[in-house]
Amino acid sequence: MKEEARGAVDTLYEMIFIKAVELFTEAIPGVIIQLLAILTADEAVSMAAWLSLGASALSAEFISATISYDFDTNPTKRKESPGFYGYIPASAKKRTVVFMSIFMLYSILLLVRCLTKVLLGLSGGKVRIDKE
Repeated sequence: MKEEARGAVDTLYEMIFIKAVELFTEAIPGVIIQLLAILTADEAVSMAAWLSLGASALSAEFISATISYDFDTNPTKRKESPGFYGYIPASAKKRTVVFMSIFMLYSILLLVRCLTKVLLGLSGGKVRIDKE
């Protein structure tokens, strides 16, 4: 079924834009702020703080994974550029495996990047590398 042109912007790009705005203005900063609070806490960190960090990280990871998934499974994109789009297979079971793999990869990348930013910020932006 072909989609009718109803707006000035393609609906796929509109959806991706909204997801990206949420990702970069809410989800990622939330993870960074929560990591900073946990790492600078003077007392024991509650389980609620860890759960909140996990929820924020899962939200950001899910948004990132769905952006990749939506672009790759778009029939128009696959028809225009089959050599680039199409890494997600047509089988439902295989799609699930690929989506979960993307999700896990993004989760590790997000947490490493955010932790790096927080630790760099706590060090005052100065990193000393000892050469032996």
